[in-house]
Amino acid sequence: MSRLLYQLKAEFFKTLGHPARTRVLELLTQREHAVAELLAVAREVLTGVLARQADLRAEHAA
Repeated sequence: MSRLLYQLKAEFFKTLGHPARTRVLELLTQREHAVAELLAVAREVLTGVLARQADLRAEHAA
């Protein structure tokens, strides 16, 4: 396999490293979705991430 192909594969898998992106990709494999549906999923995951970030900041400040 060529180096370029390895690099492309690495970039692809890196994008799947975030739960929201993985969830959106999973949804898209099931059927077509409106952008609003995908945004709702992304917001839901982002809300959880931001809450966890706030918890970590609070722990670090203590």
